[in-house]
Parts: sequence; C-alpha cells; structure tokens
Amino acid sequence: MRTDLIPALDPAPVPGPPALLVVLWIVTFFLHLLAVNAALGGAIFAVLLPPSMPGAARRAVALFLAEINSWALSLAITFAIAPLLFMQVLYGRFFYTASVLIAPVWLGLLLLLMLAYYLNWLAKFRLRADKGATSALALSALFYLAIAAIQTSVHLISVEPSLWSAFLGHPSLVLSDPTFVPRFLHFVLAAVTMAAILPAAFPGTLADAAPGAARYGLRVALVATAAQFVAGLWLVSALPKPVLMGLLTGGIANLAPLGLGILVGVALLGLLVRAIGAPGNVRLARVALGHFAAAALFMIVTRHQVRDLYLAGARATERLEVASQWGVLALFLLVFVACAGLTVWALVRAVTDRPGPGEAAA
Repeated sequence: MRTDLIPALDPAPVPGPPALLVVLWIVTFFLHLLAVNAALGGAIFAVLLPPSMPGAARRAVALFLAEINSWALSLAITFAIAPLLFMQVLYGRFFYTASVLIAPVWLGLLLLLMLAYYLNWLAKFRLRADKGATSALALSALFYLAIAAIQTSVHLISVEPSLWSAFLGHPSLVLSDPTFVPRFLHFVLAAVTMAAILPAAFPGTLADAAPGAARYGLRVALVATAAQFVAGLWLVSALPKPVLMGLLTGGIANLAPLGLGILVGVALLGLLVRAIGAPGNVRLARVALGHFAAAALFMIVTRHQVRDLYLAGARATERLEVASQWGVLALFLLVFVACAGLTVWALVRAVTDRPGPGEAAA
C-alpha cells in the first residue's frame, strides 16, 4: 500500500486519552445523527405520502414534517461541530485528505444544503397558506439525498488510503466501491424509519389527520426497517475480506455492538407491528422510537470499529502523543451537557406548548 499520500501525523499532542475522545465522538455523532435523520427522513417521507390521502390531511402531515425539518437541520449543523472536532483529532489526516480529493463536490455540499433548507421553508410557507408544495418538497428531498451520497463518498475515500492515487484522477470511482450502495441505503432507510414514526409518536398538531398519518407512517417504518436488514446484510457481505474477518473474529468487543444492534432492530420490528394495530397508542410509538435510537447508537459503534479495521494497516505505526487538557475537556463537557439539556427542553416545549383557540402559530 502506498503511504506517501497519507499526510504526516500532526506533531501536536492529543488533548486527552484517545479512548475518551472516541467515546465523546460516538456520543456527539449520535446526537448529530438523530437530527440528520429527522431532516433527511422527514424530507423523503413527505414525498412518500400517498396520493390517496385526503388533500387536507396530506398537507397537514407535510407541514408537520416541514416544521420538524426547519429546526432539525439547524440542530444537525450545530451538533456536527463537536464530532467533527473529535474526528479532526483522531482521523484528521484521513478525513480531510478525502474531502480534498473530491473538493468541488465536497464544497458543493454547502450549496445543496442551503438549497434544501430554503426549499423546505418555501414548502412550509406554501403549506401554511393551504397551497401545494410537491415540487419544493421533492427537490428538497433530492438535494438531501445528494448530500447523503457525498458524505458516504467522503467516508469511503477516507478509509481507503491505498486507493487515493486512483481517486485523485477519477474521484467517481468511489461510486463503484462494493459497499457504496448498501452503505448509502442503510443510512437513508434509517432516516426514513425514524421520520415515519414521528407522526405516531407526536400526533398533537395533526388533529384529524393523526390516525391516518400514524398508521401509514408506521407501515412505512416497518418496511424501511425490514429493508435495513437486507441492506445491512449486503453491506457486511460486501466489506473487504480482511475487514470482515477482523469484525467477526475481533471477540466480544466487536461482536457485542453489532449483535445488540441487530437484536434491538428485531425488537423494533415487533413494536412496529404492534403499533400498526394500535395507531393511537402514542406510548407504544415512542417506545419504538427509543428502540430505533438504541439500534442507531449500537450501529455507530460498529461503524467506528469497521473504520478502524479499514485503517489498521495505514495506522499500524501511528503513535499518538497525549497531553491531557482536563480543564478544557471539563469545560467542553459542562457546556455540551448544558446545551444538550437546553435543546431537549426547547423540543419538549415545542411539542407540548401548542397555540390555543384563536392563537396564531409562531
């Protein structure tokens, strides 16, 4: 494997124990991913609403999803900062090189993000005025899917430094990677699953549209979850043999997160089947949403382990110098917990504090 394209290790010492930084990356990336799923999945689910749904109900559900999208994307961007910083410390020379190799596309991601965001707001205002917003919603979903494809591409390039010389001349080669399509589908299907459960879990603003939206959403979530098992099996089988063998023979530390994620996913399937039979059972839908979040957390751990297996050869001689800055880490944790708590409080208020009769929505 060529190593001359891999930047030298940053001589600055790591500001904390690498294991602690990995845990912090997992936690912060998990919160970021929940917001991403709400935005991406909500945009796709809004397009998937069936034409057979009455017009008023369809607009109500689409508006519900557009309102979620308007704050979910803001949270996704805000909560991306912390995991990006931990990524920079732990894998910066791989991640940033990958982004440079497809720089025009990577920079184009920002344009796509802005377009998707403003299209969502356009759809939101049109839906509030009882107008159609199909085109705006469809374009927004398309741009989100393009962003997901770019993120998938950068991740795959970052973990395959042996192919950087090929990617330098032909960046589109990443699309032919055997794991690209299943990895992309696994991510997108997870987002659809989460968004499709939301109408059943938080039906307060849907009024008369709630029962139909909940029932349809739970069915979509069931299909998407089942499809995730197919995409997940495809992804695992498409992994390079050394990576797959490392995952399967890595002992309990590697197999436990993967196994627990699968078991929680199976439990989620059962909960969704039960919830479809009782679409008005908000508690059951929220339990299903909790199971989804748990499965996502376990899969994030597995994703991290697979990345380490990919990069094992490139990092074989890597020796990180550690100079722990406990005061800085403590300040970060304090601010992070405070901001996360404030976010949860704001979301709870947004769900519970609804306009009274005759009051206009904010």
